[in-house]
Amino acid sequence: MFILIADDEKMIRLSLQSMLEELYPGEHMYMHAINGKAAVEQVKKLPPDLVFLDIRMPLMNGLEVLEACQELSSSIKWVILSGYAEFDYAQKAINLSAYSYLLKPVDLATLKNLVDNIIELKQKETELNNRLFTSDIIRTFYLADQMGTDEMAFLPYGRANYVIYHIYIDRQEKERQYFLKDILFQKLNQFCSDNTSVLYYAIFFNTNGELCIVCSVKDPSHLNFFINSQIKGFPEDSISVFSGNSDTLTEIYQKSQSIEKISDIRLIYDCRQTVDIKTLEILPKLDDYLYFCNNINQFIQNTLIGNRETVRQLAASFEQDNKMSDIFKNVNRNIFYLYLKDIFSHDFSSENFQSFIKEFYQVSSDFSSEEPLRNFDIAVIKDFVHQNYAKDVGISYVSEYFNISPTYFSRLFHEKTGQKYIDFVTEVRMENAKKLIRKSPDISVKKTAESVGYTSVRHFSKLFQKYTGVLPSNF
Repeated sequence: MFILIADDEKMIRLSLQSMLEELYPGEHMYMHAINGKAAVEQVKKLPPDLVFLDIRMPLMNGLEVLEACQELSSSIKWVILSGYAEFDYAQKAINLSAYSYLLKPVDLATLKNLVDNIIELKQKETELNNRLFTSDIIRTFYLADQMGTDEMAFLPYGRANYVIYHIYIDRQEKERQYFLKDILFQKLNQFCSDNTSVLYYAIFFNTNGELCIVCSVKDPSHLNFFINSQIKGFPEDSISVFSGNSDTLTEIYQKSQSIEKISDIRLIYDCRQTVDIKTLEILPKLDDYLYFCNNINQFIQNTLIGNRETVRQLAASFEQDNKMSDIFKNVNRNIFYLYLKDIFSHDFSSENFQSFIKEFYQVSSDFSSEEPLRNFDIAVIKDFVHQNYAKDVGISYVSEYFNISPTYFSRLFHEKTGQKYIDFVTEVRMENAKKLIRKSPDISVKKTAESVGYTSVRHFSKLFQKYTGVLPSNF
């Protein structure tokens, strides 16, 4: 913890810090304030976790400090230092939000008991606050995906040092992708939980099924290093990491959208170490790189679903495409060929673009008809959602259920229906909500929301109003 000791007597400050260091060697950091005004300035500059506050100090007394700091940080634990003659004064301080008080001179056993209780309380508060933060981030990100960034303004969090990460795991094999997602999720969760530089964090799968982390962090370099070290542990897997930072969660969501738009660059550009979105957005010929990646993905997509004539036409058009030929010269072939190897189980070796297209087309022609995307049946998927809409039908779960990578699942669903998968799920849930309300007009909004798969009443109500034009309570 950051511990502030505010007392005008130097020996008391040093003595108290010495006792704390004896009880908790190397565990906490300490700051001193020699009067009440200095204590307030320190709280404004860097809010501590715990403050030992002398009742009688020059410039501002303890009560005045408490009153001045009440609006600055609700998470600070205040401990009043007082003498017997000031007991009533200390009681008033406790009524002003102080956690407890200590009578001078302070003894070691009393100090340990008090600080141990504060540490336990802070841990419980942190866990609760983080659960709320996770819930708020997931719900609001999903809602913003459907209703726009204005939804982010409803989050009860002010300005801070926020950072977002998108982790793309490009593996066709269902078991391997599940293993990688699970192990990265667990390790990241453990790191964020244990690391004091991470204040709040949310780890979740977004509406496209990609692993995301949003956190408020004092210094993201520790988290960057940890993520990069984990990715290095899987050298044969196509795992890419994009990041962005801002001081507002609205801009963090916008960074997330920017990452989604640019993420295909991972096919040909090394993103195995965390890459800041700002670095990529100023990349020379970025649009040309994305053009190349989009064409490659179209080719792969049509190969996987067995559109042989479209694949032949694409291969022929690529041979005449000078832009793709020029871009190929700057492609990171190690990254690109690793990506393709996972899909086609073939070691690509072409050195120039024309030979690559011939090899690419030959491999696609020989591709096994047993590949799962050849059986991508929209009717079956829609039926699955109609049967399970009250449960988890997020793209991460459903793509895994049908043994398809989330990236291709999302693209193919949109291509074949003209509708985003998340919008289809919302449509199914809203239609069933309407049926439920018509059948039982007295049903509560909360019960209706839960019956169609929503844990947040507000989330459900906003989507219902957008879909029908009225709130569920008026429907």
